[in-house]
Amino acid sequence: MLIVSAAAGCAFPNSAAVSEAPSYKPSQVIRPDKRGKVTFYSDGFGDATPDGIVGGPLNDAWFTDPGNDVVGRITANGTYTLQQPVGAAVSDGITEGPDKDIWFTLAGGGVGTLMKNGTLKLFKDSQGSRPHGITTGPDGALWFAQSGGVARVTTQGKFKHFAVADPTAQLQGIVTGPDGNLWVTQNAKGSSFSDQVIRVTPKGEHKSYTVGAGPAWICVGPDKALWFTELAANAIGRLTTGGKYTEYPTNYPGGAPSGIAIGSDRALWFTDFNGRFGLGRVTRAGKMHFYGSHAVGGDELRQIALGPIGAMWFTSYQGVVGIGR
Repeated sequence: MLIVSAAAGCAFPNSAAVSEAPSYKPSQVIRPDKRGKVTFYSDGFGDATPDGIVGGPLNDAWFTDPGNDVVGRITANGTYTLQQPVGAAVSDGITEGPDKDIWFTLAGGGVGTLMKNGTLKLFKDSQGSRPHGITTGPDGALWFAQSGGVARVTTQGKFKHFAVADPTAQLQGIVTGPDGNLWVTQNAKGSSFSDQVIRVTPKGEHKSYTVGAGPAWICVGPDKALWFTELAANAIGRLTTGGKYTEYPTNYPGGAPSGIAIGSDRALWFTDFNGRFGLGRVTRAGKMHFYGSHAVGGDELRQIALGPIGAMWFTSYQGVVGIGR
C-alpha cells in the first residue's frame, strides 16, 4: 500500500494524453486539505489496468480491467478479494444493476453480469459496436452507450438498439436523469472530438444539446442537473433537463477531466486523464479545488465513484497502477 497526501502546489477511449490548452492560466493550485488525502492500493494480482469503477452492495467497490479482461472487487480496507476472468474483451462500463448484481460492458459488443452467487453470465451482441458506459434505466433494464447509439438489455439478455447519432460517433457516458430519460455524452465523431450531449427517451426518441469539447463521463448532480467532464475543453459542464448549459473551466494548465461522480459531501468529484491536477472537486456554484495524486508522476486517472466508507474511489491506469481512494 502506498499512501500519498496532496502536496501544495464524474476516461477517454484512446490512451494518448490530450494536449494542453495554453490559453488557460491556473487560478487554483493543488492544496493540502482534510479531504485531500489520497491512498493508492497496488494490485497484487498482477499487471492491472483498471478503468470503470462503481460502489458495490457490500461496502466494496467493483472495477473493470480491460487490459486483463477481468472484473475485480476491492474492500473498504483496500484488499483485492477477486479478479474474475471474463473470457471476453472487457470495456470500461460498470454499474450495479436493478437486480443488485454487477453489470459491465464487453468491448466486442454486449454486456456481462457477475451475480451475487458468483455466477458469471455473458450476453454478447453482434449488432453492437464499442460499448462504453452502462446504467440502470428508468424502465428497470440496463442501458449502455456505444458507437452511433444506445442499447437496452433486459436482465435476461434481450437487446434492443436505438440509433441516436452519426454511425461514426462514439458515445461514452450514460446516466438516467431525474426526468426519466437517458442522458448520453458523445465524446467523438470520426477522428475529432464532439460537443454533444444527447437526451434519449425510453422509446428511443432523442434530442442533442451542444456543449463543450469532448464530453466524456456524466452523472446527476445534487441539483438534479446533468454534470459531465469535458476532456478536450479542460472543463466541467452542467446541463439542466431543460437544456440550459453552463461550463466551468478548470483553469489548470494541461488538465483533461475524465471521470465524474457525486460525493457524500454533495459536491462533484472528477479525475484528470492527463494527471496534471490529479483529482478535482467542484461545488454547485462552480468553485473548484484540486488534490494532487502523484506518487511517481505520469498518473492517468480514469473513472471515479462514491464507494466504501463514504470516500471517492478511482482507477489509476498509469503512474501508480491500481485503485485509489
